[in-house]
Amino acid sequence: MGQSQFMPSTFAGYAVDADGDGRRDIWTSLPDVFASMANYLSRIGWDRDYIWGREVTGAGKVAASKIGLDNELPLREWKRMGLRRADGGPLPVADINASLVTTDDGAGPSYLVYNNFRVIMRWNRSTYFATSVGLLSDALRSGR
Repeated sequence: MGQSQFMPSTFAGYAVDADGDGRRDIWTSLPDVFASMANYLSRIGWDRDYIWGREVTGAGKVAASKIGLDNELPLREWKRMGLRRADGGPLPVADINASLVTTDDGAGPSYLVYNNFRVIMRWNRSTYFATSVGLLSDALRSGR
């Protein structure tokens, strides 16, 4: 439903009236659309202290059995396997688990994704959707 592609039950439980007109309008009110999406993500587990994920290089060195959302490993393990940030820098030192997600059967970009990625996946179970939302949020945050 609406610009946020909510299911009816999601609308009923999470849509908000951000523009103060007395209606929860996720079709034509941008304040309601964005506030409803933020409310939904926040209430289902989004952690503001972490990002959704990051593009990485070196995924070609990782065994296929380690790739996918079902495989969570500490960030230090991914670092040990040779993964680096897309800009070539080292992965951060953080006590957080991540999963390696590849696109286009490994021919496209690869991402280490965190719990916030899983939160986006509760909204829409497509890894392409979740990655797109994450990349858009990165672009908005950086001003691109």
